[in-house]
Amino acid sequence: SSADTGDGEETRVRLLKFVTGTSRAPIEGLGSMPFKIQRSGPDSMQLPTAHTCFNTLLLPDYGSDYDKLADRMGRAVDECEGFGLQ
Repeated sequence: SSADTGDGEETRVRLLKFVTGTSRAPIEGLGSMPFKIQRSGPDSMQLPTAHTCFNTLLLPDYGSDYDKLADRMGRAVDECEGFGLQ
């Protein structure tokens, strides 16, 4: 449904903001922007973090526990405040 598409779009925008610090794609498009996913240590209760200056998502090694990955990523993105700069 279109409501699902809207929710998915909002989730993608929030993820983009979490990892890059901005909710807008570069003028050249997302393909022009480097984006890295890096392991940040062993499995833990830690939430994922990001280095926004380097467009790098840091993920603890949750192994094949995709439910845990989805829960932790959702919480990290939902609770992301950053420096509050607009």
